[in-house]
Amino acid sequence: MPTADGRSFYALAVTDALVEAADGCPMMRRAVALAGWVGDGRPVTSKGVLKPVDIPGAMAAMGLVASARARTAADVEALHRPWVAAQAVGLVEVRIGRAVATGSTPADGLEAWWAALGAVLRAESHDREGEGASVLCRTLLAVLAGEPALDDVEDLVNERLHDASGGWYIGAVYQAFRRGVMPVDAGAQLLGEFGAVDEGLRLTALGRWAEARFAASAPQPVSADLPATDLLERLVGLAEREAWDVVRQWLAGRDVNQAAAEVMSAAEQARPAARVAGMDLVGGLGEAMRPVWRSALKRPMLAPHARAALATWEAPDRAPSEADHRWLAVEYALAVEDAEEAWHLVDEFGGLPVVTASTHPDAGALLEALNAAGPPPRRVYQLKVSLVNVRPPVWRRLRVPAALRLDALHYVIQAAFGWRDDHLHLFEAGHQRYADADFELDDCDDESGVRLAKVLSGGGAMKYVYDMGDWWEHRITVERVDQLDDPAADVDIVCSGGRGDAPIEDWNPEDGPHTTPFDVDAINRRLTALFVPSA
Repeated sequence: MPTADGRSFYALAVTDALVEAADGCPMMRRAVALAGWVGDGRPVTSKGVLKPVDIPGAMAAMGLVASARARTAADVEALHRPWVAAQAVGLVEVRIGRAVATGSTPADGLEAWWAALGAVLRAESHDREGEGASVLCRTLLAVLAGEPALDDVEDLVNERLHDASGGWYIGAVYQAFRRGVMPVDAGAQLLGEFGAVDEGLRLTALGRWAEARFAASAPQPVSADLPATDLLERLVGLAEREAWDVVRQWLAGRDVNQAAAEVMSAAEQARPAARVAGMDLVGGLGEAMRPVWRSALKRPMLAPHARAALATWEAPDRAPSEADHRWLAVEYALAVEDAEEAWHLVDEFGGLPVVTASTHPDAGALLEALNAAGPPPRRVYQLKVSLVNVRPPVWRRLRVPAALRLDALHYVIQAAFGWRDDHLHLFEAGHQRYADADFELDDCDDESGVRLAKVLSGGGAMKYVYDMGDWWEHRITVERVDQLDDPAADVDIVCSGGRGDAPIEDWNPEDGPHTTPFDVDAINRRLTALFVPSA
C-alpha cells in the first residue's frame, strides 16, 4: 500500500543497520535487561506489574535509579514501558501472580521493535479505544518527516489532527500520557526512547521506517463511489466504531435502501468474513431494512442470515431451522481468522457433528482446517468476585471456563450474589467497557462478543458494576488457571466458596432482612439452572 507521498512501505529497504538500530535502541536494551533480571520469576500484582518493593532492583538492572517511592510500578514510566515492551516481544511472560523470563529471542528484530512500540503506545493511551498515544506519535512522525522548524512542530501536529478527522481524535490525544495538555513533548520523548528521533527531534532511519509503516497501515478515505465489494473487505477485522466510521462515509449522500441492496449483492459473492461484515452492516441499519432482508431469502448464500434477522421482528415461522443453525455455525467459524476462536464457535453451536451435517459449501474445508489445528486447550479460571466498599467483606469463588463470554459471566455473577437482574450492568477491563448491546450504553462494546480469556488473558483483574444508581461494584480477580487433560471435557460452572451475606437490591425496611445469607448449595442450584455455554 502506498504512503501519503506515493512511496510503498514494502519497498523500503530493511537493512542490517536498521535491524541493528532496532535491537540497540534504549527501549529494547532495557527490555532485555529487565528480562534478565526477572529470570526464573518475580512476584507481580493482580494487575500484572511488579510489586513496589522490587522497583529499585528492576531499575538498577536497567542502569537506572528509582527516584521517589511509587504507589505502583505502572506509575514509573522508565520501568513500565520496558516492562510492557518485554511482554510484547515475548521476553517476559506474566502468569497468575508471577512473571518469568522466557529465555527466547525474537526472530525478527525489526518486527519485534514495531510490536514493542505498538504495545507501549497502547499502554500510554488512556482513551476508551486505547489509541490516543498512537495517533499522536504517528502524526508527530509525519510532521517531522517534513523537517519543520522546532517551534512549529506542536502547531503542525494540532493542524494535522484537526484536518485528518475533523477533531475526532483530539480528545483521545489529550488523554494520552496523562499530561492534561497536548502531549507532543511526551510523544517525542517516547519516540526518542525507541530510537525513532534524535536529540534534535530529527527522524532517524528507524523513525522514517516507522513513519512509512504508520502511513501504510492508516485507514484509507472512503467515498460513496467505492464498490460495495471493496467496502466489505475494508470492514473485515475492524472494531465496531471504526467499521461504522467507514460505513457512514460510504453512505453519505446515498439512498440507504439502494446501498443496502448493493451490500447484499456483494455479500452473496464474498468470502465468509466479508459476507458477515455485510450482514452486520445491514443489520445495524435496523428494522427499516426488512424488505431488503426479505429479498435476500431467495439467495442461498444469504437466506440463513436473512431468516435469522427477520426472526427478530416477524412471526416464528420465519425463525431459522436447525439446518440454518448448522449453516451459520460454519459461516461464523469461517469468518474468524483465529483457529481457537473457530473451535469455540463450533462448540457453542454443538461441536464437529454440526459441521459434518452442515450444507454450507465450505463445511468440508472448515472441518479439514479444524482437524489440522486440533482442539484448543480447555482452560478453567478460578475467579474471586468481591463486592467493593462493602463491610463486612462479601465475596464468591467461582470456577468458569476461560472461553465463557462476558454476557454469560454476567448471569453467573447474578446467580452467585442473588441479584435479580433488574438493572443495567457493565464490565470494565483496562480502557475497555462492555455491556448488553441492546441498551446502547455510551462507550461500551458488546459484551456478547468477547470472552473472559481475552480480557484476562494473563490473569489480573477487571470490574463488574451492577445497578448504575446504587453502583454495586465487583472486583473480579483471577486466582488460578487450570488446564484440563481432555480438550473435549465439559466445564461445570460452580461456586466453590465464599464469605459474607450479599446485600438485597432495592431494599427497604419493610422487606425484612437486608441481606441474603451465603449458601453455596443454593448458589450452585441457581448456576445449574442457568443456560450458559460450557465451552
